[in-house]
Amino acid sequence: MFYLLTIGACVAALVALGRIGKLQGRLNETRSLLRTVHEELEQLKSAVKVLVVTPPPETSAKPEDAKPAASNKRAAAKAARAEVIAAEPETEKAEPAVAAAPLPEAAAPQQAESGQVSDRFQDLSGISKSPSPEHTSGFSLKNIEQALAGRWFVVLGGIAIALAGLLFVKYAHDNGLIPPWLRVVVGYAFAGALVYGGEYVRKNRNAAISDYVPAALSAAGLVIAFGVTYAAYALYDLISPGLCFPMLVAIGLAALWLSRRQGPLIAALGLVGSFAAPALVPSEHPNAWGFFAYLLVIVVACFYELRDRPWWWLGFSAIGGAFVWSLLWVHGGLYDASQLLPIGLFAFALALAATFIPRGPAALTEDYGTIAEGQLIKPPLQVALAGGMAGALVLASLVVTSRHSTGALLFFAAGMACVTTYGWLRAHKNIAPLLAACLTFIVLILWRDVSTLYPAMDDRGFWTLVPGLIEPPRFVTWMLAAMAAYGLAGLAGTVTKAQPSYWDVLAASSMPLFLFGAWSLADFTIGDMKWAMIAIAAAALLLAACHVLKPRIAEPNIEVTATLLVAASALVVLFAADRLFDNVWYTIAIALLALAYAAGNRHMPLRVFGVIAALLASFASLRLFIGREFWASPDGLPLGQHWPLYGYGVPAGLFWLASRLLADPKDDKPRVSLEGLSLGLLISLVSLELRVLIGGGVTAHKFSLLELSSHVVAWLGGAYALAYRQKVYSNFISRWGTIALVGASCALLVVMLLPNNPALTREAMQPGALINPLWLAYFIPAVLLALIVNRDTLLGTAPYRQVIGGLALFSVIMFATLMVKRAYQGPNMVESFLSSAENYTVSLVWLLMSIAAFVGGMKIDRQYIRVAGLGIMALTVLKVFIYDFAELDGLWRIASLMGLGFSLVGIGWLYTRFVNKPAAAVSV
Repeated sequence: MFYLLTIGACVAALVALGRIGKLQGRLNETRSLLRTVHEELEQLKSAVKVLVVTPPPETSAKPEDAKPAASNKRAAAKAARAEVIAAEPETEKAEPAVAAAPLPEAAAPQQAESGQVSDRFQDLSGISKSPSPEHTSGFSLKNIEQALAGRWFVVLGGIAIALAGLLFVKYAHDNGLIPPWLRVVVGYAFAGALVYGGEYVRKNRNAAISDYVPAALSAAGLVIAFGVTYAAYALYDLISPGLCFPMLVAIGLAALWLSRRQGPLIAALGLVGSFAAPALVPSEHPNAWGFFAYLLVIVVACFYELRDRPWWWLGFSAIGGAFVWSLLWVHGGLYDASQLLPIGLFAFALALAATFIPRGPAALTEDYGTIAEGQLIKPPLQVALAGGMAGALVLASLVVTSRHSTGALLFFAAGMACVTTYGWLRAHKNIAPLLAACLTFIVLILWRDVSTLYPAMDDRGFWTLVPGLIEPPRFVTWMLAAMAAYGLAGLAGTVTKAQPSYWDVLAASSMPLFLFGAWSLADFTIGDMKWAMIAIAAAALLLAACHVLKPRIAEPNIEVTATLLVAASALVVLFAADRLFDNVWYTIAIALLALAYAAGNRHMPLRVFGVIAALLASFASLRLFIGREFWASPDGLPLGQHWPLYGYGVPAGLFWLASRLLADPKDDKPRVSLEGLSLGLLISLVSLELRVLIGGGVTAHKFSLLELSSHVVAWLGGAYALAYRQKVYSNFISRWGTIALVGASCALLVVMLLPNNPALTREAMQPGALINPLWLAYFIPAVLLALIVNRDTLLGTAPYRQVIGGLALFSVIMFATLMVKRAYQGPNMVESFLSSAENYTVSLVWLLMSIAAFVGGMKIDRQYIRVAGLGIMALTVLKVFIYDFAELDGLWRIASLMGLGFSLVGIGWLYTRFVNKPAAAVSV
C-alpha cells in the first residue's frame, strides 16, 4: 500500500506538472504577441527611415529647418520604446516568466542606420527576426535539454526530497531512534530550511532566469511540514486537536503565500505531498475529527489560491483527492457511528468551499454559463459543481455505509435541501434539484433489509415479497417524505417561475418515481386504500398545477410543462386504480380514466389528453386479451360465464364515447385508436358470447362447426355493417375494420371448408336434412361475402373481388354438395358417395346451380356472376366425364350425360342470343 501511494503521488505530481506545461504554452502565446508588436515597430521604423532618407522638397532649405524634423524623429523613437516597455509582462505576476533584456541607451536617432534601428527593436522585443531552428522545432535537442535539466529533473528532485523527509519520520518512529519531540523538531527544522532555501534562491537569482528550483525546494519543505504536523498529532500525541488544526492552517497559508511568489509548481507538489502524508505516516488510532479537518485545510488553501490565479487544475485535484480519501475512510473499515458528525460536516464544508471561495457568490451567476442550456460552463462553475457533487456523494456513502441510519439520512436530506435551494435561488434554469432528486432516489432504493423477492408469482404476474421486520416502515416514511418534498418543490417552481423548465420535470418525475419505489419494496407496509389515497392526492396536485397554468398556455414551453404534469397524473392515478380494483373491475376503471382524460381535452386544449386516453384504452384492452386472471373460471363475477357482456361491453362503449370527445383534428390519431379499440372489443364481445352459448364457456377447448360458422357470420355481418354505414366509426376504421374482419372470416372459412368439413370429421349434422348448421357454415357466409365485394370499397376492386368471389363460389358448391349428402346419408356423413342416385343428384344440383347463375347474371347484367355459372358448369363437366362416367351405370349414366349435353347446348344458345349478340349490319 505504501509503495502504491508513493507511485500515485509521483504520477499525480507529473500530471500537475503537465498542466504547468500548458502555462508555458501561454507564455509562448505572449511571445507571439510580442512578435506582432515587433512587426508594428518595424513599420514605425520604416516610417522613421523615410523621414531620414527623403530629401526636403526645397533644395534651398536652411540647416535650421532640419531641427524640427530631427526632434520629431526623436519623439517618435521615444514613443515606440514606451509602447514596448508597456507591453512587457511583469515577472512577479506570471510564473514562470521570461525576463526582458535591459533597455539599452538609444543613440541619436538622426545618426542611426536602418539596420541598427532594426536590431535595437529586436532586442527590445526579445525576439529574433529570423529564429534559429532550435526555437522553431519543438523536438530540437536544445528544447529536450531544457525540459530535462531545467524542469523534470528539478521536479523529481523535489519529490524525492519530500519523500525522504516523510520516510525519515516514519523510520524514526518505527525504530525508536530519537524521542518523538526531537523527531518533530528535526522535521520542522529540515522543512524550514528547505522553504528558506527555495525563497533565497528565488530572490537571488538573475531576473532573466526562469527555473523550477525555488518551487521544488519550497514544495518539498511544505510537504514535510504537513507530514510532521500530522505525525505529531496522530502518532506521538504531542499536540492536541485544538493546536493541530491552526498549525495545519498556518502551513496551508504558507503554501498559498509561496505559490503566489514561486508559481504553480509549489502548489502542485504541496498538494500531492499533503494528500500522500496520511498514507506515508499512518496512525494507529485514527481520529475522524483531525483527519477531515486536515483534508479541509488542504482544499480551502487550494481554493483560496484560485481567487487570483487561473490554476483550475489545482481545484479539481484538491476535490478529487479529498473525495478519494473520504471514500477510503468511509468504506475502508474505519467508519463507526461516532464519526458521522465530522464526516458530514466535512462534506458540507467541501461543497461550500468549492462554491464560494474561488470566485465568491459570483460563480453561481449566469455569467459563468449553465448546464441546462448546453452552454460551455466556465471553470469557476465547474469547480463549484465538482465540489458539490463530491460532497453529495460523500453524504450518500455515509447513508449506505451506516445502513440508512437516521443521522446519516438527516445529513443527506440537509445536503439535498441545500442543492434544491440553490436551484430555487438561481434565476436561470437549473438542473440541480433534478440531480438531487435522482441521487435521493438511488440512495433510498438501496435501503437494506426492507424485503426480499420470493421466486414465485401471484395471479397477476408479480413477484411475491417477503417483508423485513424493522426497516420497511422507515423506508416507506423516507420515500414518501422525499416524494412530498421534491414534488411540492417542483410544483411550486412550476407555477411561480417565469421559466418552469426542469421544475416541471422534477414535479412530474418525483411523484410517480418515489411512490412506485416505495410500493415496489414495501407494499405490505400500509393498506391498499392508503396507497390509493396517496396516489390520488398526488394526481390532484399535479392536475391542480396544470389548471393554474391554463391562462399561460400560450407562453413558450408552458404547453410542454402542462403535458408533463398531465402524463405524471395519469401514471399515479392508474396506480391508485390498481390498488383499489382488481380483475375485470380494474379494466373498467381504466376505461373510465380514458374517458375522463379524453374529456379533459375539452377543459384544456392539450394533445396529451387524447394520447393518454388512447394509451389507457390500449392498456385496458391488452389486459383483457392477455391478462392471466382472465384465463381461469370467472368465480365471484356477476353473470358468471357471461361476464364479457360488461367486461368487454362497458370498455367498448366508454372508448367510443371518448373518441367522440376528441373532435379536434390534431387528435385524429388518438381518436382513431379509440375507435379501433372500441370496435375490437365489441367484436370480441360477440365472439366470447358465442363461445359461451355454443362452446360452453370462455375457456372451452373444443370448437364445433356451429361455433366456427357463427363466428364467421358474426364477423362478416360486422364487416358488411362497417362497409354500409360509416357514421358510427370514421372512414379509416370502417375501411380497415372491414378488411380485417373479412380477412379473418376468409381464413376461418378455409379452415371450415377443409379440415373441419363434416364429411371428413364425421361430425353429426343435427337436427334435420333441411335445417342444419350447413346453412350457417357455408351458404350465409357466401352471401355476405358477395354483398361485401359488391360494395364500393377497397374489397370491391378486381384483385380482391376475384379472390373473395372464388371463395364464396367454392363455399356455395360445398354447401350444395353437403346438403345432398345429408339428405342421402343422414346425420353422419362420409366423404365418398354411397349410391349412384347420390352421385347423380350432386351432378344435377351443380348443373342447375350453373344454369341459375348464368341466367341470373344475364338478367342483372353482371359478368362475374355469369363467369361463376360457367365455372360451376366447367366443374360439372369434369365430374361427369371423369368421375360419373366411370362410377355410374345404366340409366344414371345416360341421364347424366343427357342432362349435361342439353345444358351445354342451352347455355350456348342463351349466350349467343342474349349476351354476345351479332353486330347490326351497317348500311352504306
